[in-house]
Amino acid sequence: MHFHADSLFGPAGLLAQALESYEYRPEQIRMAEHIWAVLQNKEHGMIEAGTGVGKSLAYLLPLIYYAVEENKLAVVATNTLTLQEQLFHKDIPFLQKALPLEFKVEVFKGRSNYLCLRRFQEYLHGRGSQLNLLHNIEALQRWAEETETGDYSEVPFPIPWELWSEICCEKESCPEERCSHFQGCFYWSLRHRLSKAHIVITNQAMLLADARTEGRVLPNFHAVVIDEAHNLEDVATGSFSHELNRKGFLAHYRTGVQLQAVLRDHVPEYLVQDINLTLDQLVREAGQYFNQIEGLITSPTVPIGPENRAAFAHTTLDKHLKDLQGLLKECELDEEGEAFGLVEQFASFTARLLDTLELILSASDENFAYWAEMQNGEPCLTAAPIQIGPLLEETLFSRTPSVILTSATLSTNQSFAYIQNQLGLQDASGLILGSPFAYERQAILCVPTEAKNPKHPRYAHYTAYLILRTLAATRGGVLALFTSYSLMDQVAEAIWPKLAAEGYDLYKQGDGPRLGLIQSFQDNPRSLLFGTNSFWEGIDLPGEALKAVVITRLPFTVPDRPVTAARLKVIAEAGGNPFLEYSVPQAILRLKQGFGRLIRSKQDMGGVVILDERILTAAYGSSFLESLPPARFTRDLEELRTLFGN
Repeated sequence: MHFHADSLFGPAGLLAQALESYEYRPEQIRMAEHIWAVLQNKEHGMIEAGTGVGKSLAYLLPLIYYAVEENKLAVVATNTLTLQEQLFHKDIPFLQKALPLEFKVEVFKGRSNYLCLRRFQEYLHGRGSQLNLLHNIEALQRWAEETETGDYSEVPFPIPWELWSEICCEKESCPEERCSHFQGCFYWSLRHRLSKAHIVITNQAMLLADARTEGRVLPNFHAVVIDEAHNLEDVATGSFSHELNRKGFLAHYRTGVQLQAVLRDHVPEYLVQDINLTLDQLVREAGQYFNQIEGLITSPTVPIGPENRAAFAHTTLDKHLKDLQGLLKECELDEEGEAFGLVEQFASFTARLLDTLELILSASDENFAYWAEMQNGEPCLTAAPIQIGPLLEETLFSRTPSVILTSATLSTNQSFAYIQNQLGLQDASGLILGSPFAYERQAILCVPTEAKNPKHPRYAHYTAYLILRTLAATRGGVLALFTSYSLMDQVAEAIWPKLAAEGYDLYKQGDGPRLGLIQSFQDNPRSLLFGTNSFWEGIDLPGEALKAVVITRLPFTVPDRPVTAARLKVIAEAGGNPFLEYSVPQAILRLKQGFGRLIRSKQDMGGVVILDERILTAAYGSSFLESLPPARFTRDLEELRTLFGN
C-alpha cells in the first residue's frame, strides 16, 4: 500500500478511525508529506514543528512506509530515554495495529544495558564473597534464565550498579563470536535482529557511535530521523571528545585482571606474571598522576596549553601502556578461541587509552580544545572537537542517503542557517511549521515594566519581587527558569518566608530527584518550581499544573567551557562576530525551549514572563521576540491575573 498523507492523517483517515480522541492537524500532514518527499528524493531534511503538531506520528508513518516499500532499514534517534520508550511502547504498538502493513521494530540501547552471560557465570563461580551485593541472587539467576532481552530496565527488582557493572556487556571484555555463550548472547542476538527490522529506535549517542566507528555499531541503514535534534551539537561534541580520568584506568585494570584468569590456561606463567606486574605499575602510576594533577586544577576549568602542558605531561603512563602492548603481542593463542578474542579486545582498549593519553598530553592538534577540571570530586582531562560540522558531514551526512532533523526549536529568525552551519549540514530541504495552538488566545508574553538589566545591582531583588507578583496573579503553578544556581538560591532565600506565610510550597532543583520535584509540583496547585539548565526542556505539564513560566534572564551560555571559548575564537579569527553569530542564536533556541514548557494542549492557558529588559532594549532583542510563538504581548503583569480571573 502506497503512502498517502491525507488518507492516513485526514479528518476521515486511518488514524481518525483508530483513535477516538484523534485531532486533525494540517501541520502534521504537511510534515509527513515533506518527510516522504525527502525520503523519495534521497536528500536531507530539517523540520521545525511547533508544540502540538504531533511530530512522532508525522515522521513514523512515512518512515515505516519507506522502509517496508523499499525493504531498507531506517533509524529513529532520540536524545532522551523518555521519548525512546514512548515511541517503542506506545506509538509503535498502536501503529502496528492500525496500519494495513506489517513491519518489525527493534529498540537498541548501549551495550551496558544488557546482561553478559559469560561475565555473569564468571561472577557466580569466582566472586562468592561479593554475592552479598544482592540478597536475592537466586532471583537474578531465575530472571537471567527467563528473560528474552537481558535488558537492565526489565529486571523486576533493583540491582546495585556495583553489581551490574560486573555482569553487563562491555566492548572491552567481549570475545564476540569466539565467546562460548555467543549463541545465547542477548546483545548479539539483538544485533542480529536489527538487520531484519524495518525500524530501529535508538539514541543520538548510539547513532554517533556508529558514525564514529564507520558503521560498526548499527547495521547498514538508508534513512534516519533525528528527533530532539536541537541537542545534536552537544551530543556530537561529547561523542567525538576524549577523556582521561582515574575511573578509565581502573576499568582498564579490572579488564586486565579478568583477562589474566583466562590466560593462565593458555600462555606461560611468566607472561601472566609480567602482565600482572605491568598492570600494577600502570594503575599505581595512574593513582599518583591524578593525585598530582589535582593540585594544578585551581579553577573550575583549566585550559591545557603551551604554558602548562609540561606539568600535565609529567607521567610514565605511556611507557606502561606500551609495555603492556608488547606483552599482549607475545601471547600466542588459537585464533578461534575465546582467549584470543579477549586479548584482541584488551589490546584495542589499551591502544585507545594510549591514543587518548597522547592526544591530550601533547595538546598539539589544533582541531581540539583541551582542559582539566574536577568531575564528581575527581580530576578529569578532556579534548573536545572545536568544530563538529566537518565531523558530522564526513561520518553521517555524506554516508546516509536521507538524514532528517526535527525539533520544536531549530530555527532562529525563521532561518535554519545557524544550526546548519554548526552541524555541517549544507544542503537540507527545510520546513518551518507553526503550532496548531492558538497562542494569541491561549498565552500572554509579558516583559514587566519593572524588568531590569541583569547587571543592575538589585537584579536579584527585582527578580524575587516579580516572581512573587506572578505567583499572586496565578495563585500557584509557576515554573521559574534560571541560568545560574547562585541567582536561583538567592531568590529562593529571599521569597521563602513570604511563601510560607501565604501557604505556598517551593520545589527547587537540587532539593531532590528531578522527576520527584516535577511530580510534587504537578500534584500541588499552590506551588512554585525553580530550575536551571535541565529544566528548560523535557518538562511536560499540561492543564492547571502550569500557569506561568518565568524566564529570569536571557539564556546566554557563559563561555567558561574551553570548547565554547575556542568556537568563539574561530569565528572572531575568521572576521565574524562571535556574539551575534554564535551566542545570540544559541540563546534564542534555549529561550524557545523554555517558552515551550507553557502551552502543551489546546486547553492550556498561561503566561511567559521575561524579567530581562534586554529583550526590549538591546539591538539583538528583536531577534528573540521574532523567534517566539505569537503570544499576546504586554508589559502589565496584571493581565495575567485577568487571564485566570483572579
